[in-house]
Amino acid sequence: TNNLKPYHFLIKATFKLLFFVLMVFLSCTEDQLSADSVIQKSIEAHGGEALWNQVSTITYTKNTRLFTPTKVLEEEISQKISHAFHPFYTTLEWENSEGHFYANNRNETTVLLKNQTRITDSLFLKQTKTTLDAALYVFWQPIKLLDPLARKEYLGKQLLLDSIEVHSVKISYSDDPNADLWHYYFSTKNFKLRAVKVEHNHRSSLIINESYETKTGLSLNKTRKSYFLDTLNQIEYLRASYDYEILEVLWR
Repeated sequence: TNNLKPYHFLIKATFKLLFFVLMVFLSCTEDQLSADSVIQKSIEAHGGEALWNQVSTITYTKNTRLFTPTKVLEEEISQKISHAFHPFYTTLEWENSEGHFYANNRNETTVLLKNQTRITDSLFLKQTKTTLDAALYVFWQPIKLLDPLARKEYLGKQLLLDSIEVHSVKISYSDDPNADLWHYYFSTKNFKLRAVKVEHNHRSSLIINESYETKTGLSLNKTRKSYFLDTLNQIEYLRASYDYEILEVLWR
């Protein structure tokens, strides 16, 4: 043991150096993350791009419950949605007090039927197109973030709601100051999409992914909750809950 004493200092110094090198390496690795690399890691965590590209058609139900600031159930909406990719189109079916509605955007033309009667009002058709586009954008994440029109900025690690550690990526699609602004939050543990904040019409909403489906291998939305935020980005109240159920997947 006495023979080793002269080496104690050298051993300690070596361990300190190795620890320092490891910390520098981890720090550099963290610094090298970019918006694109975080999104790519998330796509891998959600099954990988090759698996996403194998989907031909996916059909699911989406049940939405809207709440008032006093936690009273305001409205419940049930929709059946299909997305096809070869060729591309989305269909949407729902019912309300006015009857049964069916919409699709095949061949880049928006069609809306109310009780099997075609609606031709241009305002309704414009709103329907927006709804169809939004249905795909919301559900088909994170792969939709590969859109070349998306302007991406990595904002680093953040603590969401003072408890959830995430990688934050800001996404915009327009220079218009009134356009929607998105923040996508990815788990620091596995890079899965954890939450989304959207600034729309001067109002901020935070949508948290509470669970993922396990039928497709893509870890798509299963249950989500949407909160209105105050000016300090703190939760104001629960605005909506969303439940998704995969009905059918056709593969290429």
